[in-house]
Amino acid sequence: MPKSNLLAGRRALLDGMQGHNFALPDCLQYLFERAGAFGTLDYWNFAALTGDVCAQVYDRGRADGCEYCVSGYLAGPDYLSRVFGALGYAHTYAGRSDIRRVPDAFARRVAQTVDGGLPVLAVTNLHDIPGWESDVGTYCLVVGYDDGGRTLKLNVSGTDTLDCPLDGGCLDLVFLGERQHEVSEREFLLACLRGLPHWLTLPAVGTKRFGAAAFRAWADDIDEGRFADDRLPLWENYGVYVCCLATSGGEPTYLYRKLAGMDPALRPLEPFGSRIQALLPAETPTGGRSLLWVELESLGGGMDMAQVRETMRDRARRGRVSAALRQYADRLEEALALMREAAALV
Repeated sequence: MPKSNLLAGRRALLDGMQGHNFALPDCLQYLFERAGAFGTLDYWNFAALTGDVCAQVYDRGRADGCEYCVSGYLAGPDYLSRVFGALGYAHTYAGRSDIRRVPDAFARRVAQTVDGGLPVLAVTNLHDIPGWESDVGTYCLVVGYDDGGRTLKLNVSGTDTLDCPLDGGCLDLVFLGERQHEVSEREFLLACLRGLPHWLTLPAVGTKRFGAAAFRAWADDIDEGRFADDRLPLWENYGVYVCCLATSGGEPTYLYRKLAGMDPALRPLEPFGSRIQALLPAETPTGGRSLLWVELESLGGGMDMAQVRETMRDRARRGRVSAALRQYADRLEEALALMREAAALV
């Protein structure tokens, strides 16, 4: 076994110019590209499976570096078991305590995996990884190693790597296992569609909220003046949630149309997509920018943090922003009823 290795032919991760702002979907797509599976699926398909483009999130606590998405808020063995199970693959989740107990065994496993041409998924927090410069970070990939696997080479974005000690107690590792059963593109997309009600009704995790509850908690904090406080950093406590909304766009409504066009037996799904789209409109029939995002920009509550700060200092102006969020939450609950009805058909 070599002392060092780095995967050849790597591609960049988290291309923000394409709107790839959530790490887990990109890590999964790349992992399965290397494994030769799910070649017809793209980033947005994986982001629907993980729930990241399905449910808005919001944290009433101060930003802690966790990714602002479903996969960031739920990161851990139970959540990832659901994801890999839906993909039809086994996996091994090694927590920090597991790794520290038998570091040599995991060093060998990392080396064997990389030598076999596959990356290893890492679950961590950017504050625990020296040199990781970003606003948030929960997932990355181990794409190489030194010292026989005792030093990991982490790909956190782009193609550059950061060195991290395997037994430093700063990350968990997830190893891809054998395929348990075949999952077709049709089955994959149906799993995404069935999952929509699940992601949109997740219970709160501490101060973190999901779906309509996220929009309402965000609106409450706006009304209560949280973002008028100059001491609160705005991007990581406000802007990231606009970014979450912007990244999601109209992807969930597209699932209905795509499945209806894929299989005549699923054509009854198409009207559901149209009705949901009418409640949660985006710029184009197949997605594009969420019109809520467009509205927030027009109200001074979008991604320009200097403008947001001014808006939040004015009670009337910030009230218009919170009202837009509450109205959207109400429409989202109407859409949720349709999603449940559609899921019952398949």
